[in-house]
Amino acid sequence: MEVDNIKLYIDGRWELTELNVLTRVYIQLYGLIYSLDVADDYLDNEIQYIFGKYPWRGGFSAVNFYQNLFAKMPREYKPTIKSIQYASPGFIELSQIVEVAKDVAQIVGYVSAALLAGNKTYSIIHKGMSERKLMRLNLRSEDNELAVLKILASVYRRARDLAKLQNKQKLDLQRAHIERSSNSKNQHDS
Repeated sequence: MEVDNIKLYIDGRWELTELNVLTRVYIQLYGLIYSLDVADDYLDNEIQYIFGKYPWRGGFSAVNFYQNLFAKMPREYKPTIKSIQYASPGFIELSQIVEVAKDVAQIVGYVSAALLAGNKTYSIIHKGMSERKLMRLNLRSEDNELAVLKILASVYRRARDLAKLQNKQKLDLQRAHIERSSNSKNQHDS
């Protein structure tokens, strides 16, 4: 796994609450992608346990789910701050797994591009689940399709929070990966 410094580009005037959303949601998505994509084999059973551990009846299931996934990640793979520059434009530079950071950027980019349609679809699904009282069911099971749907809905909500910042031109998660790809291509062509 390649670990490198990747910048989260920021622009404009930021409120502390927005910075809180960025850091909290980013590490939640990062931890989830790590657990699904690149986690070492020795963590498989523990990660599988976390996916089936929570009843998914309210917000605490999601919060604890993401906290537990992030906690299982080895320290050397957790994003760490290398530098912060608050200017317009500025950045938060993190040492992190390149592949995971790129996947987070792509997910947020997809949600950002289809935010209105995504919100409408999410609302329809959420309303249907509520009307059928599916939001209150205890879903502790590893092979539960409804639990998977609730996890996907929670991923969407998190990606949506970062997508809103991107759509306001306050955040750009893709830029660092585009620059990195361009630099790599230029070095290869030389």
